[in-house]
Amino acid sequence: MVQYRAAVIGLGQIGLTYDLDPKRERPSSHALAYDLHPQIELVAAADVSKEQGAVLHRLVPEVRFYQSLPELLQNHVPDIISICTPPVHHLPAIQYVLRNTAVRIIFCEKPLVRSLEEVAILKQALEGSHCLLVPNLSRRWNSGMQRVKAEAVSGKYGELQKIHVRYTRGIFNTGAHIFDLLQWWAGHIDQVQVIDRVDTSADSDNDPSFTFVFKIGDTINGFAEAFNDKQYYMFEIDLYFSQGRITIRNSGDEVSYYCVGEHHLFSGFNNLKLDRQESKLLADANLANAVGNLVNVLAGIAKPRCTIDDSIYPLYVAQALLRSHNNNFSQEGVGR
Repeated sequence: MVQYRAAVIGLGQIGLTYDLDPKRERPSSHALAYDLHPQIELVAAADVSKEQGAVLHRLVPEVRFYQSLPELLQNHVPDIISICTPPVHHLPAIQYVLRNTAVRIIFCEKPLVRSLEEVAILKQALEGSHCLLVPNLSRRWNSGMQRVKAEAVSGKYGELQKIHVRYTRGIFNTGAHIFDLLQWWAGHIDQVQVIDRVDTSADSDNDPSFTFVFKIGDTINGFAEAFNDKQYYMFEIDLYFSQGRITIRNSGDEVSYYCVGEHHLFSGFNNLKLDRQESKLLADANLANAVGNLVNVLAGIAKPRCTIDDSIYPLYVAQALLRSHNNNFSQEGVGR
């Protein structure tokens, strides 16, 4: 069995400490996902905080810890490097890795970069490189979300007409997942118009949360409502079709599928009736699936489920929302 070497840069929540939360399914961090995969050897990890080294060794005692990326790369030659630093450090870390290693895959947390200006710099850095950059749009690795995609395009429930979204924590943070899922299931958002701004904990990261309307093509209308996560966390999506409905609840842990049937109370009308329900979908660990996919990519038997363009697209939507808010709630087109 071929073995591959991995390293993790940044040992915050997604890099490491999510797996200290007893309520989360394991693995929920890059470090533990690599450590648990039979074809991966997690050889090293780095974080500017020395204290994170002690936390690392609680979960994976044998892994070498460093306080800088250059020091790690002086001592190790990974096949995969995960970048889990704050977004402001993503681009310089990617540039450094590309200049100083022959790493085969960079697996980077979202948002991949912070602005469309950085997109151009990133693409220039990747020109001529044999390294594959894979963003972690985590819900793409989940089999439940993959089934939503299959059902949405199957025609079983008719034509998709309306989308309702309820979310917290920012148009760059949670928005990256929402905008990616919607374009994956339904197509690119073409127009947005902000209605209101809502306070959330993401404001401290300069990541605003807006309530807004949007359009996908000529036939799909959408409404996204922001909630304050200081009151409660929210991530829900309703897809309304001409002959049914798909609802995503509890951050994607539950999905319900409805079909049209005769109304049980009113003659001459139809009603939505539960077709089937899926639950505990997040037990299908997204990061374990992601690492499995990356191993298959390294072996040459699969392609990554996420691409750079998938990760860049949400930035265009977020920038259009910012323009709408700053231009007195105007309607704005989403460029690409």
